[in-house]
Order: sequence, then C-alpha cells, then structure tokens
Amino acid sequence: MAVEWLTFHVTDRCQLDCHHCLRDPAQKPKDLEVELIRRTLAEGKARYGANHAAFSGGEPTLHPQFSSIVDAAVDLGFTWHMVSNGRKFADVVAMLDARPARRAGLTSVTFSLDGATEATHDHIREEGSYREVMAAIATCVAHGIKFVLQMSVHAGNEAEIEAMGLLASQLGAARLSFVMTQPTGTHHDEAHYLSPRRWRAVHDRLERLMHALTMPITVPEGFYREQAFHVCQPFASQQIHVNVEGKVNLCCQHSGIPSEGKNQEIAGDLHTQSLTEVHAALVGIIHRTQADKIGEIARGEVGEWDHFPCNWCMKHFGKPHWTDEGVGGPAAARQRWTGAWATRNHRLPIVR
Repeated sequence: MAVEWLTFHVTDRCQLDCHHCLRDPAQKPKDLEVELIRRTLAEGKARYGANHAAFSGGEPTLHPQFSSIVDAAVDLGFTWHMVSNGRKFADVVAMLDARPARRAGLTSVTFSLDGATEATHDHIREEGSYREVMAAIATCVAHGIKFVLQMSVHAGNEAEIEAMGLLASQLGAARLSFVMTQPTGTHHDEAHYLSPRRWRAVHDRLERLMHALTMPITVPEGFYREQAFHVCQPFASQQIHVNVEGKVNLCCQHSGIPSEGKNQEIAGDLHTQSLTEVHAALVGIIHRTQADKIGEIARGEVGEWDHFPCNWCMKHFGKPHWTDEGVGGPAAARQRWTGAWATRNHRLPIVR
C-alpha cells in the first residue's frame, strides 16, 4: 500500500445544518491555513509521491481562500476533488474558468444528496437544498464537469436506495456512493437508527443495485464484514486525513465527534511537526488499535456490531456508536444542542 492522497477538512463553515452533522454554527468558524495545506502537499509529494488531494468541510467553497487552496494543489502537480452541497455552484465554475490549470486538475465534484425525492433530502438538510443540488448538477453537465453523488444512508432515507440509483443514472453521475451514517450523540440518532439485521439488509440491496446498473456504485468503509479483522483505507495509510485544526487524525469520521475514551486518535499537529513525523505517530496508533482488536477476537469478545468496522472503531475511541439499545458513548454537548433538544436524553429503543 502507498500514501496516494491527502484529505483536508479545510473549513467547518457551512450554510446548512444537517441532522447527521456535528458542526456547531454557534461557535466561531475555523479555516485551515493555506500555507499549512501547501506545505503538507509539498511534503506529501516529495516524501511519498502522493498525487491527489481531497477537500471537504463543512462546505469547502466557503473557505475565504478556497481558490488559493486549489492553486496550491495544482501548482504542485496534484489532481484534486471536493465534496460540496452544491449551493452557488456557478461561483465555483467561475473560479475554475479563471485559471485553466484548476479545471484541468479537477477529477470530479462530489455532491451530497440524501434522498431521491425533494421532501426526503430537504427534511434531512434544509428546505430548498435539493433544488440547489439539481441546479449544480445541471451546471456540471453544461460545462462538462464530472460529478459524483453521495448518499448518507440511515433509517430516514433507506427506502429510497433503489430510486437513488435510478436518479443518479438518469442525471449522468460518474459514480454513486452510499455511506453508512454514524451516530452523532444527539437526539437525531433516534430517527437514523437501524438494527444490525436491517443494516445487513441495506448492504444486500446495495450489492444487488451494483449488478443492476452499469453506472459504478461504491460502498465505502463501515458496512458489515464477515471477517472480524479488517484493514480500512486510512489504516492502510492509502490516505492521510488533516482536520480543520491542522491535526492528523485517523479519518474524517472522527472529526468533531465527542469523546470520553482513554484512546487517542490524534497523531500530531502539522503546525509544529512534519508530515512524516505525524504519520509515524499515526502508524503507532493504528498498530495499537489493531492489536486491541486482535485481543478482543482472541478473547471471543467480538459481537455483531463489531463486524461493522467504523462502529467498532468509534466504540474503541470512546465516541458515539450504534448498539442494540440505540447509541452508546457520549452525548454531543454543543451549544446548538440546547432548548428542547437538551431534554431528549433518553436511550433509543431496540429495533429488531
């Protein structure tokens, strides 16, 4: 395996307030410094031969210097992609057209679309956001920009999986990705909960959809695996994730999630350490984590939920995770979880 690409959580600014997100709009927004991104890309290229950069958020286009971030990547010979909610995408096209190298380096834009219908998507994200994604897709088609659709699957939208496949195919998506939603530690988890049996049924449906459509469909890490021991892309160091504070952690799933565990998933700070130094510490964390998992396997302590790799990882690091009772781990003590939400602290029912 090789370090192929670097992922940057460039900002936590966003116009939306999605139910499965832990971004706290009441807090002062954070933006990753352009110079840190450029320096890290340069080291990744020189030391590892990395050649691709991913930009996420928040909404990455809201970074005050997003065009400079893109320039940092293309100046160093990186290809790049970003994840976006699609709002005001015409401004992104204008940014691309202002410098041809930006457009030449762009491999695709991933749009978050959490329902095949307007009602479902808008309920999860925000009223009017479905039409904004559709407008962004139309802009991509008109300008020949490759786009990918990504759906965060949970109980509130899993009924639309097949419809999403047909919609993505009709829209001309280059690929469709289905992500297993992880808990947030808020009352929204109640509407997202699926039992292990139902998650496995979702996975079966996704596999059938892969065979039914010619369009590529991907199912990232997280879903059930028969093998108790699994090495994901971040654990194989195929990608290195830099969070919005300039720290390298295990992956984007851990960013902004409350923690009460003794295990540390932050490897180091790129403000004061080199990428190779932080990567070495990250490998140490990964190896200790893998040894802990092997120990559980040896002791016969692995249950059904532990066959969902991301869920086991969240539990191991003391973060919100799915259980038979609903959600385990800490609640999200954020300013935005106040008022009526603060009283919703009961455990979720068992769903068979």
